[in-house]
Amino acid sequence: MNCPICEAHKNESEIVFQNQNWILRKADQNLDGYLYMEHKGHVDSWFDLSLSAFENYGRALHKATEILKTFQPEKMYIVAIAERVPHLHVHLIPRYENQEKGLDHIAKATGPGFPKPM
Repeated sequence: MNCPICEAHKNESEIVFQNQNWILRKADQNLDGYLYMEHKGHVDSWFDLSLSAFENYGRALHKATEILKTFQPEKMYIVAIAERVPHLHVHLIPRYENQEKGLDHIAKATGPGFPKPM
């Protein structure tokens, strides 16, 4: 199997937290605090999760909000699509003051990302 998320889990330097079922990993989108929350196993559907995995999802999400609070965003968007990469994952996207709101911000964050500083 050639899954980019499973491969990314091998790079422990990007992992900021993990529990029994979930990994929080830094996103490379040039947006401070942007995290991926990914299932540790190669699962592609919410329907395949156990009650324990959902409980640990809540714990990982709580930890993610603690991490994101340190960056002081105005808002945090939670996006789960899992179509392009068939591995269950969630984008935790911070939005800061003076950034566009809603779907425009999400599209920019999950697409080409934000421009790198010169």
